[in-house]
Parts: sequence; structure tokens; C-alpha cells
Amino acid sequence: MEKKKKKSRIPILFILPVLAVFIYSIVKIGGPLLEYRQGEKVYEGLGEYVSIPEDGSYRQGEIPVDFEALRKVNPDIIGWIVINGLGISYPIVQGEDNDFYLKHTFDKAENASGCIFVEVENSPDFSDNNTFVYGHNMKNKSMFAKLNQYQEEATFLKNPEFVIYTPEGMLRYQIYSCHVAKLGTESFTYRIEGEEAFGKWLETVKSESYYDTGITPDISQKSVTLMTCTPAGHDYRCLVHAVLVEDSRKK
Repeated sequence: MEKKKKKSRIPILFILPVLAVFIYSIVKIGGPLLEYRQGEKVYEGLGEYVSIPEDGSYRQGEIPVDFEALRKVNPDIIGWIVINGLGISYPIVQGEDNDFYLKHTFDKAENASGCIFVEVENSPDFSDNNTFVYGHNMKNKSMFAKLNQYQEEATFLKNPEFVIYTPEGMLRYQIYSCHVAKLGTESFTYRIEGEEAFGKWLETVKSESYYDTGITPDISQKSVTLMTCTPAGHDYRCLVHAVLVEDSRKK
């Protein structure tokens, strides 16, 4: 009579560490993905308050954003930015500091997606010589991630301008410079006082551009700088500088 072969058993002490590593990996990968999706849902839900044409066109006198309804969700809203060709369409807020909206969405829920926001020391009506607008470079290409595409001239040629809607009307900007800069350099200056200082700053950021946009801003025109993180390194940011060419707000 043959003896029954013993079934091999994997020691439980070996299984438990493997299982722990597996669970940790799932949480490590799945956690951020879930957070990204939650952020996306917040901004997708805001679509009901916006009626911007698919081609990004603007009709004089119309404000295709229901700011009154959006204020009920978050009174910090000051505008809505649209870069049609890149699929960028988000509310702009201004908080009491530059930290809160780094980790909170428009509905003020804690989330890594954050919100597009204006530098706290800038005027909320975009009337400063240069206004800084911040947004995250998300791995799922949401928020301001696609600004990095402006490092290629081809992206600029297809999308040379963008629009910011405010409760009073529309502001249209033409891009005149795009480059990656290290934090602390002159490109990051805001609230530039005096024509001479502003003129020198415009010349500096224009000269830093990776390509010639064909646009030379004048000191009489207001500037906006869009900023996001970049793969170049922790201390570097992608900057897209644009100058105001049309202001439809009621005077």
C-alpha cells in the first residue's frame, strides 16, 4: 500500500509579509487614484454653472459663468479661466493665504488637486501690473498640468491666448513668453510698482522665453503669469506670461 504524499504547506510566517506588501501596494497606488477621481468629480460638477461654447468663442456682453451660484458654493471665487485647446476650464479663487487652496478643492474639501488661485498679495480684480495665478501639475493632467506643454512652440501656435471671465466681464490675454525658472528669480516678481520697473520686468521675462511669440507687451498693458510645477525639479516652475489685449468689463 502506497504512502500518501504529504502536501507542501507554505509557512504562514511567509504568507503574512507577502500579503502585507500586497495590501500596502494597493493602498499606495489606489489611494492617490481615488483622490484624483474625487477632485475630478468636484470640477466636473461645476460644469452646470458654465455654458462656454465648445470652440471657446465669446459673445460681447455675455458672461457664460453663473458667478452668483458659484459664490454660494465658495465666496472666494474671483474668476474662471479657459484655455480651450488644452481643455483647461476651472474656477479661480483667492484665499486668505497661499496655502489653503494647495490642498483644498473649490468646495473646500481636502484634496491634493487643490484649486486654481491668485497670489494673496495681488488685487482680486487682475488690475496689478502682474498677477500670479497658481495651479498644480497633476499626474492625471488635470488643473495646470498641461501648461508644461507650452514649453513646445507648437502648443503656443495652436493656443496663443486664453480668457479669464470675471463677474464683471471677460479678460482676453495673449501669451508673450513661456519658460521654466528657478524659484526666487526675477520672473516671480508680482505687484511691480512704477512704469520703469514694470518695463524692465517685461523685457526680462520676454527674453527668457523658449521661443519668439511675436508679442511684445507694452507697459500700459496688464500682465498675468500662470504658474505650475515642472519635471525640471522641485525648485523650478513652468511660467506662462500673457498680456491683456481685451477687457469687456463694464467701466
